[in-house]
Amino acid sequence: MDTEFYNAFATSSGPSAIVQAMSIENETGTTQKPPELMSIEEYYGWKDRFENWVQANHLRSWECILKKYVLPRTDLQVLKELSEFSEQERNMYKAEKMMISLLQQAIKEDIFILLQHDKTSKSIWDALRIKFEGSENMIKSKKALLKKEFDLFSKLTWRGYEEAD
Repeated sequence: MDTEFYNAFATSSGPSAIVQAMSIENETGTTQKPPELMSIEEYYGWKDRFENWVQANHLRSWECILKKYVLPRTDLQVLKELSEFSEQERNMYKAEKMMISLLQQAIKEDIFILLQHDKTSKSIWDALRIKFEGSENMIKSKKALLKKEFDLFSKLTWRGYEEAD
């Protein structure tokens, strides 16, 4: 009887197949959870998968990344209490909180703590982008340095051919 019970739930796949399935799940996400950024090296591939996943499953939350969410204020520019929010303000607040939650779930904790942000989803996303891609000035500097190195290498290589003749 014990063996029959075990055989009913046993599968031909072993622990390695389960680990592989979980790894794929972490990489691509599921309908319930976003793809996970497990290491720095995965950022460029993860970014596109995460964007697609959020846009497919939580489009309104993705809008909070595109345009920074600002808490609603009264006519006197005082922050509104949650109970004072209109239905539209509640929906946008919920979308913002959802996006923050998705980012927290998707980004490994040791990477997340390195980000400097103001606790909005847009600031988290921008901090992540700057951490891995660099600021606009940094990107320009890297391109200029790379071009300079290429030009220098090209000159050295060309001189080597001339000397060989």
